[in-house]
Amino acid sequence: MADIFHLKDKIIIINNILYHLLKYIVKEKNLNFATRQLIRSSTKGYLATELTVKNDYNSLLFKNKKSIPYCTFVMVAFDYDCSPLILLSNLSEHTKNILKNNNVSIMFYEEQQFLNYFPKFKKLKTQETKLSYEDPMSRPRVTVIGNIEKSNLEYQKKRFILRHPESQLYASFADMNIYKLHIKSAHLTGGFAKVKWFKTNELNSTILDNFSENEFSILEHMNEQHQESINLYTKKLFNINGTWKIVGIDSEGFDLRSSKSVFRYIFDRPIKQIQDIKMNFIKLHKKAANF
Repeated sequence: MADIFHLKDKIIIINNILYHLLKYIVKEKNLNFATRQLIRSSTKGYLATELTVKNDYNSLLFKNKKSIPYCTFVMVAFDYDCSPLILLSNLSEHTKNILKNNNVSIMFYEEQQFLNYFPKFKKLKTQETKLSYEDPMSRPRVTVIGNIEKSNLEYQKKRFILRHPESQLYASFADMNIYKLHIKSAHLTGGFAKVKWFKTNELNSTILDNFSENEFSILEHMNEQHQESINLYTKKLFNINGTWKIVGIDSEGFDLRSSKSVFRYIFDRPIKQIQDIKMNFIKLHKKAANF
């Protein structure tokens, strides 16, 4: 009899371990997903490289120093797997640095609040001003780290230009190139209990077969034939006014641009085939029409 109770205790302990392990795995997957959306919703970031090129202006900085960090502001787009894409000139200091050492990092901060994924803290009133104030340090940010390489695939440049239309003025210059950051790790500061170092591939999302061949025809069709539908669900469901155009689609959502900003919509679940995109747009239209 004692052996039976002992066995039951073991089973209970094992079940508890499995339950908490499963709960941890789900939590980690959710945090990976949330962090990808934080990254994908960004339009800008801060690129850090190692200053490697000496010139008449900075030569004194190198005295008795082996390494000097160099940070610059960049506009960003993303490949289908969530890898950052940036458009750089051969003449810029950071491009010269990359040619010497392509280990870089880019920091992204929250541009669009995803309150379901990251906690929102109460605004505080400062004693000095009595103004309601939300500490920027309470909002999520993530630094991605990896190797950056010149890519220049046509669909990547098109994704960048759609996201940043003004870049079309100079994207075709001979000295301008698209660079892709291959994420090796990342560090998230996302609020209470949402701090994490990511392993390689935890932030990479699924790439559907032949997606680049279909994405642009789909978004062109939506923008040209279904602008009224887009206006309907951006206003009714997303609560954003103005005229919006779809500028990018991936397996986890799609991005819209107005004249002033970018808004990201996240699918209820990641799509597994191209046909799922059409079904998501139909579902959004029906939901907005009945709102």
